[in-house]
Amino acid sequence: MKRFPQRQYGVLTGTIQDGQLDPSGASPHYEIWIKGAGVDYRAAVNVKSDEGSEVYAYFDANWQLAAGLADPLANRTPGFTALQTGPNGQGLDYLRMKGLFPLDQMTQIPPEGSGVTLQNLLDAQIERAKADASSSVFVFGEYFQDQGSDKTFGFSPERGVHDIHMMQGNPRGGGHDADNRIYGDGALFIRFASETVALFVRFASQSLNTDDNGMPQN
Repeated sequence: MKRFPQRQYGVLTGTIQDGQLDPSGASPHYEIWIKGAGVDYRAAVNVKSDEGSEVYAYFDANWQLAAGLADPLANRTPGFTALQTGPNGQGLDYLRMKGLFPLDQMTQIPPEGSGVTLQNLLDAQIERAKADASSSVFVFGEYFQDQGSDKTFGFSPERGVHDIHMMQGNPRGGGHDADNRIYGDGALFIRFASETVALFVRFASQSLNTDDNGMPQN
């Protein structure tokens, strides 16, 4: 198993084994167990902010890519594949890939107990994927690997993908401005035989006007 360097962006491809909200309650993530090329991974999808910022999401139960854009899910090898970021990057970019999804339709995630939440939506899709052996999942984000067993699903060593959200426009001088980049945004896709489900997430504190380093311009 190749060990990628810290802060390595890329795409994890595989099949869904299970999923649940972080059982400890200490982390604002929905955890998904994914198996790719016989290797176990965990994908940590943000459903809340760790800084109290409002979270916005666009969930599409039948995602369609605009004409003229290369399909970011095409020809992906199971497991984690590293992707280059920056002006000539190979990853996703919420602001520059016009037609990836309608950015202006991202809506605020309601608090728990207030109607449909991301947990509700993800629970339904995870159960569907578990029952469909032909389904596949694609997660764009940051690779991690640590010693010991996975804190949620128990496999060892703990490895997977996190930062599955927009990774640019973080305020200068804030706690996440070092994360800023372009063509390195995170997202979740679950592909079934007849359609693809997609989830895109960002934080209200992130600017939608960024320079070539992903730094806010307003």
